Amino acid sequence: MRANAISRIAIIAVAAVAVLTGGCAKAVREAPALPVDAIGARDGASYRIDIPKNWNHELIVYYHGYQPRPIVFEKGRRNWPAVDALLAKGYAVIQSGYSRGGWAVEQAYAETEALRRDFVATYGRPVRSWVMGDSMGGALTALTMETRPQVYAGALALCGAIEPSNRILGKAFAMRAAFDYYFPDLLGPLVPVPDTLPDFETMRKRVATALEARPAARDALLRLSGVATAKSFPDIVAFVTQVLQELQQRTHGNPFGNADLIYTGSGDDYALNDGVRRYRADAQAAAYVARWYTPTGALLRPMLTLHDTGDPLVPAGDAFEYALIAERAGHADNFVQQYVNREGHCVFEPAEVTRAFDELVDWVGTGKRPVPGKLP
Repeated sequence: MRANAISRIAIIAVAAVAVLTGGCAKAVREAPALPVDAIGARDGASYRIDIPKNWNHELIVYYHGYQPRPIVFEKGRRNWPAVDALLAKGYAVIQSGYSRGGWAVEQAYAETEALRRDFVATYGRPVRSWVMGDSMGGALTALTMETRPQVYAGALALCGAIEPSNRILGKAFAMRAAFDYYFPDLLGPLVPVPDTLPDFETMRKRVATALEARPAARDALLRLSGVATAKSFPDIVAFVTQVLQELQQRTHGNPFGNADLIYTGSGDDYALNDGVRRYRADAQAAAYVARWYTPTGALLRPMLTLHDTGDPLVPAGDAFEYALIAERAGHADNFVQQYVNREGHCVFEPAEVTRAFDELVDWVGTGKRPVPGKLP
């Protein structure tokens, strides 16, 4: 009986070894050959996966900003300059190009999560995951951290449009309406924006010529903006016009209004308020923009934001709205805002992005919050 028991034990042990070694062999077969530089398409969205040879088994999920058309990734071509620096540190990076252009927050949120799940299924679950994005991608970064804190250790929003979307885009609409007061019919109607528009460069030049011809009107608009310069303002007007057209088409209505807005700060407020054309938003269209996205401030994990102080498109000061929202939600300790002194939208150097990211990683690792203010 003792011999039979020993035999049974031996058989079980051999079977266990076979299972274990078989599992190891399977794991070896499925281990990715590094580095990985992969592109593909999933459900109509182009994607890119980069894994360095020295992979630290941590993952950065990156959201790109507003683009008129979906991004299509090309083999060997980086669409984001900071990728190389982050890969050099050992991080894997995945990016979706989104299946739609424009204010594609709805599509980007779902498609990027699907890409992340595919990554986990193919390459294994990372030790830690991080989320990062710029401009509209910053809004997606905040949305992701508020809704999937169980997935991500922390977030870095770069020049992020993290205040309520109907507010930041509504201000752009109001600015375009003010521009039309000073320069009627130059760019055509605002509601609806025509289905066919001149290309960006044509609109930019048209606006620049008009501003130069009427410096008093130009100065009033610049005062109203507060952050734009004579150099950047034509670009903003042209870009905003494209954005408003896309959103009107996306929502099948006009999401914005200025009927109850009193313009202040132009230096010409009496005349502007008396003469500007007033519009009201369509409720269904406005609700769509509010859905994608209105922040909740429900930050259960750290989020660091970085802005250019001279950003004319997503003003750095607007991010304070998110700080207040997080404060009211009881999560102010998980939000830090930093800046660099530079004019332009999302004009960070790759080294600045990696410095900010290093601060985030240190914050998560040690629990010590970065100091708000200028990026060290």
